[in-house]
Amino acid sequence: MTKQIIYAVFLSVIIAITVVADDTSVFVLQNRLKKINNFYVHFIQKVINSDNNVVLEYRGELWIKRPNLFNWHMISPEENFLISDGKTLWFYIPSIKQVTAYWLRNFSDNIFFMLFSGNNIYEWNEYTVSQQGDFFYLIPISNNFNLKECRIKITDRGTIEKFSIFEEKGQHVDYYLLDQNNNDIDISKFYFAPSKDIQLDDQRK
Repeated sequence: MTKQIIYAVFLSVIIAITVVADDTSVFVLQNRLKKINNFYVHFIQKVINSDNNVVLEYRGELWIKRPNLFNWHMISPEENFLISDGKTLWFYIPSIKQVTAYWLRNFSDNIFFMLFSGNNIYEWNEYTVSQQGDFFYLIPISNNFNLKECRIKITDRGTIEKFSIFEEKGQHVDYYLLDQNNNDIDISKFYFAPSKDIQLDDQRK
C-alpha cells in the first residue's frame, strides 16, 4: 500500500494544507483549535458531486488527545482504522487483516493534523484565511492537490462542528462531528500492536 491509498480512502482528510493570511483570523482560529485537548465524537462523511448530489456516505467515530494522538474509526460502509500513537500512523483494514505503518512526522502538514492533532505548531503560510462568525475559510494561494477551499465551523469554545473540503472540479466532502464528549480518554485507545495473523506493510524506512 502507498500513501495514495490513504488519500483515497479518507477522501481528502489527508490532504496536505498549511495556511496564513489575515493575521486576526489565523489567530482566532488557532486559539479556538487549542481550547479542547481531548474529545470523542461520532462523524458523518458525505461526498457530494458537482451536481450537489450525495454519492457516498460514511459513518464512524473519532477519539482525539492532543498533541498527536487520535483514533479515526470508520464503521460503515467498510470498517477501517487510522490510529496515531504519537510516532507511528497505523492504517488498519480488519476485513483483510492488513495494516500499513507510516512515520507520523511524514504527515505533519495536512489538514487532519491541523484541525485535530496539533497544538498550534504548524506554519500557516500557503493559504488565505478569513472568518465569518464561527466559519473559517481557507483558500490556497497556489495549486494544492486540486484543493479549492476548506471551510471549518468551530465555536468559540473550541468545538469543531463541521468541516468541508472543496475540489477544483466541483466535488466536495462534508464532515459532520456530532455528540462531542470532552471526558478524558484512556491512552490505550491510541495504541496498536499487530497480532501474528495481521499482515504488516511497514513504510517506516
